[in-house]
Amino acid sequence: MHPARLYNKLFGLYGAQGWWPVKSEFEGRGYHPNKFGLPATKKGKFEVCMGAILTQNTSWIQVEKAMNNLFAAKINTAEKILKTDSETIAALIAPAGYRNQKTMYLKNIAKWFKETYTPYPIPHSLYPKLRDELLKVKGVGRETADSILLYAFHLPTFVIDTYTKRTLAALKIFDEKINYEILRKWFMENLEPSVELFQEYHALFVAHGKRIR
Repeated sequence: MHPARLYNKLFGLYGAQGWWPVKSEFEGRGYHPNKFGLPATKKGKFEVCMGAILTQNTSWIQVEKAMNNLFAAKINTAEKILKTDSETIAALIAPAGYRNQKTMYLKNIAKWFKETYTPYPIPHSLYPKLRDELLKVKGVGRETADSILLYAFHLPTFVIDTYTKRTLAALKIFDEKINYEILRKWFMENLEPSVELFQEYHALFVAHGKRIR
């Protein structure tokens, strides 16, 4: 099945998802269907970075609890993460699990963000170089890097996660153990390099994957 056809089927089932949530810029839990310009602020972009780290090996429900704790404590910018002692952060993000490890990863991504952030749009041609640099940050794997680049910086890279592989395996398109980069390349070579499409497609895989596990 061509990936464009699969997208149409999933969108027909679930509609616009409004993912990645940005609570600092949109009311409630931060979901914003059909508003692809978010995050538009430095704070919102770093919020996505934090979420991408915290969601490793846990559910988004637990991430929201950890994020709410960080927001309540006003520790939700790169500068605040770097200035706050690790014990305090670890206690706040405990709901997301692996708190000591993720605290270190949050500080690593905060340092990268502080050094990399620019208020100006990053040219799409530069995203492969930026991706290579991001993958060198300890605690950032391919899925985390692509999530940050796609959702925080609006760069056209396709996110592959467990739900993506699970859905494609159920449809007998690919084996669930397929290599990340091979699968990412399949999507990117068969679809237009659209940030909006890639964001919505990944969100639809999440919506569907939760229903077939």
